[in-house]
Amino acid sequence: MLVCLAGSMMSSLGVARADEFNDERLRAGQDAYVAKRYLEAIDQFRIAAFGSLDKPVVLDECLVRLALAQAAADKGADVRATLERFLEVESRFGGYAQARLQPEIRSAFRALLVSRVPQATILSIPSLAGLIETEEQKIARLPAAERRKALEAASKREPGSVVWMIALSRDALGQGDTRDADRWASKALATQPDNPDALALRARARAARGECVDALKDLAALTADQRTSRPELSADSFVCFVEVHNFDAAVEVSGRIPDNLASRPDVVQAKARLTSEQQRRAGGVAAASKAAGPKAAAPAPAASTTAGKAAEPPTPDPARTQVSLADARRLIATGKSQDAEKVLAAALKTDPGSRELRLELLEAACLSRSYQTAVAQIAVVKPFDDAESPSIFYAAVALYETGKADEARQYLQKALPRVSGALVDEYSKKILGTGGPQ
Repeated sequence: MLVCLAGSMMSSLGVARADEFNDERLRAGQDAYVAKRYLEAIDQFRIAAFGSLDKPVVLDECLVRLALAQAAADKGADVRATLERFLEVESRFGGYAQARLQPEIRSAFRALLVSRVPQATILSIPSLAGLIETEEQKIARLPAAERRKALEAASKREPGSVVWMIALSRDALGQGDTRDADRWASKALATQPDNPDALALRARARAARGECVDALKDLAALTADQRTSRPELSADSFVCFVEVHNFDAAVEVSGRIPDNLASRPDVVQAKARLTSEQQRRAGGVAAASKAAGPKAAAPAPAASTTAGKAAEPPTPDPARTQVSLADARRLIATGKSQDAEKVLAAALKTDPGSRELRLELLEAACLSRSYQTAVAQIAVVKPFDDAESPSIFYAAVALYETGKADEARQYLQKALPRVSGALVDEYSKKILGTGGPQ
């Protein structure tokens, strides 16, 4: 046992002395390099590198310093060999980021590496990819006017590259040009339909223009992780859920809005609308409970009933109505308007007097092209309130599609100042431009 213990101590002592020796060689090489005694520095760094073969991070440091000393001594062939050895070690262990290198040494080595090694080779090693400044990064540092021109030139040079389409969309959105942002994001999605950056950019552009149904479709196409990694989308989702009256979903997403976006004007306005709706719901539930009064014991069944007596009308359940509305709005937002129409029609059987259900059914029926169903809702809910502009627009669509062009024109003109989007543009041309069905 004593022999083993002594052997272990001798081994540890030997390792410690070897490490100390390598450190001394490394420091001596650094001193020689600073004094411009490059040949001496090369010798010291070579010895230190040989003694660090089992320590990838230290080995990287030795090879970096060795390559710089060789370059300073104008030993081109040796530089190439050292860089090849460095790339081999880095591709296996990735220790460059942890190496003890001063900023000026890293800067000098980056310049040497980029000048002697193909970019593709450097980019193929994940831990070194950040050393290469991409053309996109260079363009991003340009002033706004020059940046747009440079991005457009790059897109013309590589017309099929989604990278430039997304960069143009992001740049346009940053400058407040939501239509151009939408256009470039749509081009990117035509090439890569599931590209998360393009979906997010187009959703943000459409949300900024109030085209919330389309924005929510793009947001729904993203995975939960993709939405989480883009926290700014929480604010856009919240604003749009409020806009389409999906208040339950708005409540759910409101807690995820970053603090720096909570004061955005559209977010503040949407919060006020949500609060107002919550207060209205609370008042409606309280009124329904008061009207119902305390539950009475069920009366004993009568000995006989009058034949043919009409059944009692169903008692509306405000909570159930709100659930149906939330389900329908979610279905509409995800493009399932026919399913939403079925949900709303079923809900109206138990709550036929609900104005919210009928307004929502008007929209769902229009989107699913059930225009007669949509028209039937108009007769029940009119006159419309000025705040119900989306519903007024859908009323115009339903009337137009059922041959009532003059009425459609009146409704559309009333809605236009407060609605926008691709569907609005389409029916504006049809109704105001032609005065009747095509």
